Amino acid sequence: MRQVFSSPRLENVERVAKMLRDAGIETRITHGRSYKGNWRKGFSYRDDTREDPVPAVWVIQSDDQPKAREILREAGLLDSTRTQTPYSLPVFRSQDAESRRSPARRRAFLVKLALLVGIVVVCVMALLHGFRTARAPQLASPPFDGSIHATLEGVAEAVFAQEIPAASLPVLCYGVDGGDASTTMIDKVARAPFTSVPASHCTRADASEQGSVYPKTGQPALQVEVHAFKPSSATAGTIEFSAAHDNGYGYYKTFAVQLREGRWQVVRTLKHVQLQG
Repeated sequence: MRQVFSSPRLENVERVAKMLRDAGIETRITHGRSYKGNWRKGFSYRDDTREDPVPAVWVIQSDDQPKAREILREAGLLDSTRTQTPYSLPVFRSQDAESRRSPARRRAFLVKLALLVGIVVVCVMALLHGFRTARAPQLASPPFDGSIHATLEGVAEAVFAQEIPAASLPVLCYGVDGGDASTTMIDKVARAPFTSVPASHCTRADASEQGSVYPKTGQPALQVEVHAFKPSSATAGTIEFSAAHDNGYGYYKTFAVQLREGRWQVVRTLKHVQLQG
């Protein structure tokens, strides 16, 4: 007599035993029912419950063992028809596959979870860095000896924000230190109803009667520019501003600027020259 099948669920064992008996194989069930009971609702060949003792099916005649294993294999209850050792009992194919897949699935889940956590951490750090960078004010660098420095973006924004509302032409062409103002800066200081563009987008014609124009629309344009930033300390200095259309219309100003409450501000006008044709 040899054991050919076992399962924690007695229903499974009884079904297998009946399947073998229907094939003419004499079987015996160990650890079966001790009394007449009802079948459980819902039959399944999968069950992760582990209880002792485990019901099992035994084949009485040794000659019937190969046939019994073949029947079980065809039913999907054995991975092969190789002779089972006394310590390697037949198991359901699905149960065995599940036991092999579960550790791999857990490892894959842990790897995905670690990657997700890493991505979240990197994103949070990037946001915090960007937030700190955006909030950190720009300080002027030495020497503080009256020499001209590159205009700080915060200084240019402060001057433009103060002067743009007084503009009288439909197109404003923004410049910083003889070049174009950045589009980011222009977006911050632009005001309706003006068309706001970088300085190079306009045709500068200071000495002509026509004056500066915006070629895309043909409208008259006002060249607005900040330049000649002279810091007197890390948080203070002077800056010059010019607004010009032609040689008969424009104005020039010099401002004192200072870093207050985390942002650069125009604190007073030091000089104002008006040209009116």
